[in-house]
Amino acid sequence: MALEGQRRLDDQPSFHAAVALARQRDGRLIVLACRPDGQRLRGPQQSRLEAEALGSLQTRLAAAAIPLLRFPQSTTAQALDAISCLVRPAAVLHGRESRLFSDWPLAAETFPRVFSEFRRGLRRSPEPPLPPADLTGLGDAQENWPQAWLQPPGPCPPSDSHCCDPRSAFPFSGDEPSALARLQHYLFGSDGLRSYKASRNGLVGTEFSSKFSPFLAIGSLSVRRIWQEVLQYQSLHGADEGSEWMKQELLWREFFLWSEQRHGATFHTPGGIQGRAPEWDADREHFRRWTRADSGHPLIDAQLNELLATGYLSNRGRQWVASHFVNELRLPWTWGARFFEWALIDAHPAVNTGNWAYLAGVGSDPRSFGGPPRRFELERQLRLYDPENLHRQRWS
Repeated sequence: MALEGQRRLDDQPSFHAAVALARQRDGRLIVLACRPDGQRLRGPQQSRLEAEALGSLQTRLAAAAIPLLRFPQSTTAQALDAISCLVRPAAVLHGRESRLFSDWPLAAETFPRVFSEFRRGLRRSPEPPLPPADLTGLGDAQENWPQAWLQPPGPCPPSDSHCCDPRSAFPFSGDEPSALARLQHYLFGSDGLRSYKASRNGLVGTEFSSKFSPFLAIGSLSVRRIWQEVLQYQSLHGADEGSEWMKQELLWREFFLWSEQRHGATFHTPGGIQGRAPEWDADREHFRRWTRADSGHPLIDAQLNELLATGYLSNRGRQWVASHFVNELRLPWTWGARFFEWALIDAHPAVNTGNWAYLAGVGSDPRSFGGPPRRFELERQLRLYDPENLHRQRWS
């Protein structure tokens, strides 16, 4: 079983298939943790979360005597070649990214370019999650494997600047138990979900938004599990604004994933899905200063300081930074998107590019088809969302 970036046991269809195949053939299960094909460089913050998730998963698999072999710099094909001197697997199953729908929710040929058409066009509900597979009796002797392959990810040294900053809005560990605990807390242990629509544009603290996205990005939480728990919440408390808005945000993620699959490489090009060449100033020195939180605007610099220190940025903050990057600095939006993909603790290529292209006026924003990019007036935004300058004081 090759994880392919999916670092959990809950709602893993490939695990269920691998377990069924192993039982059918009276075989044993081996789990490989490799670098997914095409994965680009991860920043230190997301790498830390991935290591936490993988270490926890390795411990849970070891309890069933199932080896998790780590090849962090190798693809699955390279890892299989490396272990071929000891074993040749009868079959290799691959983990799949967590999506609400396992196949096209709308016809691929006519997949819409804007979210509202996608949402209105859905004719079926998301698929329910699977429970963790029963791994009993599928283990093998751990001592048969080189210890270098079994070595768990090391903890982050306390002095390491990439460890969690105490000011971070995401102070959580990346492992699956932490992800599921956060899910239960936000939906059932607090007023988080109920107030989500009103609070989601906050800037400071852990509770203004769900903080599910980092867990989704590293594969320690299933989007179908979130959806099912939101439905459970609604069965208990009714479908309020917060829970309905959460479902819409999960559908936005789904829309970007399938949109990237529909448009392929075009999705990430400067002209985006609209194919319109943007006008920009490819000033590399200006971009270099921006990556060091020297944008020329104190509000943007505070957002970038938070990003660099923690890997996290609020939804509202991301919109401000991208709008300023595109409209005021007039730098290539693909540069900003690529930097975010490296720096963000919850970076996902399709979701990140989809959001940047939207604000650059080349993506799925319906206003930008034939019109200019969406623009934020920063001083007004500051009065609306940080009137007491709490965020700027924390991160300036």
